[in-house]
Amino acid sequence: MENVNGIINIKNLNFSYSSEKPVLKNIGLDIKRGEIFGIIGPTGAGKSTLLLHLNGILKGEGKIRVDNIPVSGKTDKKVREKVGIVFQNPDNQLFCPTVFEDIAFGLYNSGLKKEEVNARVDKILEKLNLTALKNLSSHHLSFGEKKRVSLASILVMEPEILCFDEPFANLDYNGIYTIIREIKRLAITRIIISQDILLALSLCDRVAVMYRGEVIKTASAKSIAGDRPLLARIGIDYRPYLDIIKEIIDK
Repeated sequence: MENVNGIINIKNLNFSYSSEKPVLKNIGLDIKRGEIFGIIGPTGAGKSTLLLHLNGILKGEGKIRVDNIPVSGKTDKKVREKVGIVFQNPDNQLFCPTVFEDIAFGLYNSGLKKEEVNARVDKILEKLNLTALKNLSSHHLSFGEKKRVSLASILVMEPEILCFDEPFANLDYNGIYTIIREIKRLAITRIIISQDILLALSLCDRVAVMYRGEVIKTASAKSIAGDRPLLARIGIDYRPYLDIIKEIIDK
């Protein structure tokens, strides 16, 4: 029976790269439909590795269901239609001669006709204020513009779940503000992986804290922000940010 409120369910997920020590240890998470869910923690906590399990790029031991579909080799296509990932480095997603072609690439691979592709690409370009860049080479854009083009290339596929791997990395203030605004505007489930813990806390409804391959706490952003022993345990010196943390707790 479908869980109406849940869209991702992870049980007892374990993963190692070849014979190395475990990267993910007995992960269990339930992510609600439509929420902004954060996964935070220091470098090496296993955040990006976990993210790559959500659409079957990596497969560990355990059970993952996406919109009640078990993630497996047999369901990869269905799952990847539902789960889009915007990677930390946009150059890993942009490889076509122009912005238009980068955004249209997935649509053409889905077998859509040219007219529908053009209409959907033009719509997402306008939505993300990218129309002026349509015929430019993605590799000549600023880092922030590349990030938005990468986002457009995933949004145009109309996923039900959108995952962001370090969306704030290497952006200036204006770039961060733009990405936050676009994330908040989306009416789908959003999952944010971030080392920028305070930004994630300010944006997310709930947060899972990862440390050394384990989820050590899942709670509201307000609860995580107020748990100073936890922040200290994962190596966050919260003292310079007390005013921001107070704002999160009070909102």
